[in-house]
Amino acid sequence: MALRVANGPVSWGVDLPDKPGAPPWEEVFSEISEAGYRWCELGPLGFLPDDDERVRAELAARGLGVAGSYVFEPVHDPARHDELAAITRLTCGRIAGLGGSYLVIIDMVNEERGATAGRSDAARRLEGPAYQDFLRGLRLVAAIAIEHGLTPVLHPHVGSTVEFEDEVERILDDTEADGVQLCIDTGHFAYAGIEPVRFLADHRDRALYLHFKDVDPVVHERVLADGVAFFDAVALGVFCPVGTGVVDFGALAAELANGFDGPGTIEQDRDFRSQTTALEDARASLEYLRGLGLAD
Repeated sequence: MALRVANGPVSWGVDLPDKPGAPPWEEVFSEISEAGYRWCELGPLGFLPDDDERVRAELAARGLGVAGSYVFEPVHDPARHDELAAITRLTCGRIAGLGGSYLVIIDMVNEERGATAGRSDAARRLEGPAYQDFLRGLRLVAAIAIEHGLTPVLHPHVGSTVEFEDEVERILDDTEADGVQLCIDTGHFAYAGIEPVRFLADHRDRALYLHFKDVDPVVHERVLADGVAFFDAVALGVFCPVGTGVVDFGALAAELANGFDGPGTIEQDRDFRSQTTALEDARASLEYLRGLGLAD
């Protein structure tokens, strides 16, 4: 089945608005369109101009609709919850104002968990008051999204406090009544040792949004063996164009054929020093998904 497949600034290396070396936003969204996409994520708050009318016109000129966007903030840190709420309100207002429907919630990578990326046995779990602080932050963000008419989807992320299968299952159990749904990122799940197709099959009622991403098996094996931190692994090229790594996208296509209404965003976390260009990788990933019947 053909999905609404999007791409976004993260695939151009822009996960934070002030990322050194980031390409201009006009270039990023022009290349998303040039690569063949008709949908986009907006990227981090502050990357696009603070003018919805202008942004709407710029996206329309490129033939791009909006799937949604994300908050990538320290949800786990109670000292940052007021700031988190303010950023979430601005982000949700922008998504809703530009016609998007989803808010992707990602706990910011932190130094301790980033250092144990992909290595479950070495990672310290949130417990007690620290876990309750995370739940309060997550519920806060989800409630703001719902107020804006958006669907909040939690994105488990390598190097964050929600990475491994036991952590994801626990959070899903504890937020079922709060309207928190799930974004399965195939690359982050695979990096963390979670089989994404199986997990999707087991959680079809909560998995409403997808991120298509792949993991280079050689780099992945090396960074796990050497204990490489998350952002250093990204710089080494642990994420690769979809269809060239460990994720079984054929099996994913078969599972999605059973019915899936949400969009999917191709995300390839990358370093600006990558050998291939973002445009080349974005085009190759889309063509691969088209070959599987996953993209129109």
